[in-house]
Amino acid sequence: MFKFLNMKNETMSDRINQRIKALKLRSTNLISATGASKGTVSQWVNGGTEPSARYLSKLAEVLGVSERWLTNGGLVEETSGNAYPGPEIRRRVPLLSSVQAGHWKEMVEGNLDEVTEWIETTAKVSPFAFSLRVTGDSMSSPPGAGISLPDGSLVIVDPDIEPASGKIVVARLNGSNESTIKKLVVDGPNMYLMPLNPAYRPIPIDDKCEIVGVCTRVEMNLP
Repeated sequence: MFKFLNMKNETMSDRINQRIKALKLRSTNLISATGASKGTVSQWVNGGTEPSARYLSKLAEVLGVSERWLTNGGLVEETSGNAYPGPEIRRRVPLLSSVQAGHWKEMVEGNLDEVTEWIETTAKVSPFAFSLRVTGDSMSSPPGAGISLPDGSLVIVDPDIEPASGKIVVARLNGSNESTIKKLVVDGPNMYLMPLNPAYRPIPIDDKCEIVGVCTRVEMNLP
C-alpha cells in the first residue's frame, strides 16, 4: 500500500527547546517563571520528565504558547497575555507551495521559518493541517460533473485523515520534489491519482507514492 506520513514523534521536550530557542530564553527564565528547581527544569529540557500539571500553566505562559500546544504539539499556538486561541473548529493553517507540501513532515519536525503566509479556516482539522493552492486546470470538472477545484482555489489538507478511495488527496510521487492534488482511486490491486478534468490521464501509483494528506475543504474567491 502507499506510504502515509507520520508526524507524531515530537516530544514535549522538543517543543520546550523549540520555544527556548525561538524566544532566546535560558533555563533561569523557566526557573524564575515556574518556581521549579534547577534540576526539575533540566529534566524538562533534556527529556527526563515532563512538567506536571502544577507547572504547566506557568511554563506555557513563559514560552508564549497554549497549554494545548505544549502537551499535544502540532502548529505553534502562540498566546499574548491572557488571550488564548479560540475553538479548534477555527484554525490558522500555513499556505504551502507544492514543494513545501511534499516535504511537510520535515518542515513540521524542523521549523516553520519557510512559511510566509497563513490562511484562516473554519474547517475542523488537526494541528498538522495546511493549505495548498490549486494550479492549472487538471482538477476542473466539466459543468454539472460534481466537485471542481479550479485554478487558484485553496484546499485545506489534513495529514491525520486516513486516505481512502474517492478522496481528494495531496500526494508526492517517487522521484519528485513536488506534490500534486488529485482524486485517489483504488481499483482492486491498482491505484491511481485521478484528475477531475477528463482531458488529463490518470496517474498509476505504487507503494513508493507518499500520500501527504487528505483535502477536507476548498475555499475560493467568487468572480
